[in-house]
Amino acid sequence: MAGFAWRGALAAIALLALAAGPAAAADSSSSAASDEQSTVPEELQSMVGDFVLAQEDETLPTCPIRFTDQQAIGGWAVEMPAPCPAPYPSADQIAAWNVDESDGSVLLMDATRKVVMRLFEDEDGLFDTDPNVEPRFYLLAPYDEDGSGGEADSD
Repeated sequence: MAGFAWRGALAAIALLALAAGPAAAADSSSSAASDEQSTVPEELQSMVGDFVLAQEDETLPTCPIRFTDQQAIGGWAVEMPAPCPAPYPSADQIAAWNVDESDGSVLLMDATRKVVMRLFEDEDGLFDTDPNVEPRFYLLAPYDEDGSGGEADSD
């Protein structure tokens, strides 16, 4: 039962992250200067910003990750503002993000364009790794200080 509640919460967070993506992209301190044009296609602009890699067990640590609009080998640069504990990939293992046009999966790649992590969009709108491979990771919007899932205020 707790698994269903957790999965529902993850789905809500993912949907809210996509809705709030443009606002997060505008607020991102790592965005290109206002006089520079982003090379990220319009349909992927909602992916620019702060996210968290998490595991299904919410008691395990998470890993902050930032998708930038700065070009990098294989896509756009990734920033990891803090070291992440195992089993997450280390900052020197992830250099870029992109989206696979064939299946819409989010790719996290190293500096040689080798895919380190592939996150598939599932039926709930979440991006997560292959369910048959452990550990399984989820890409989520970060939680705000008040515990909400990164959604923009509607007031």
